[in-house]
This record gives sequence, C-alpha cells and structure tokens, in this order.
Amino acid sequence: MIQEIKAAISRAADRNQKIAMFHYQVLKNASELEGLDAKAFCREIAVRETYATEFAKMIALARLMREEGAKLTWN
Repeated sequence: MIQEIKAAISRAADRNQKIAMFHYQVLKNASELEGLDAKAFCREIAVRETYATEFAKMIALARLMREEGAKLTWN
C-alpha cells in the first residue's frame, strides 16, 4: 500500500496536484495508516516531513467521520 500511495502522489505532482493526492490517499487509507509515525510515513513516500501535519489532519478527519457516521465509498 505504501508504494501505491507513493506512486500516486508522484504521478499527481506532474499535474500540480501533489497535496490534494496526499490528502486523498491518507483519507482513503486512514484505517490502515492510523498508528504510523507521521514523519516516518512522509519519509517513506518521499515527501517533506512538513506533510506530517497534513497526515495528522487527515487521520483526525477520518476518525471524526467514523464517529459521526459518515462513510466514504471508493469505486
């Protein structure tokens, strides 16, 4: 999964959508990513460690959505 996320973000960077894809991938995979060290995750997918804040925001959003009963569906 990590390599798939890394590849998706790399492709998105070519379209100037790197941060949007980062948000999407973290939100989409939040249940599997919860508990990971944010900075280590950022290093592993080759984005700046400053993205760790965005990682934490998306994990928190996913948690809130679950608590509120909101569901995202993926095709």
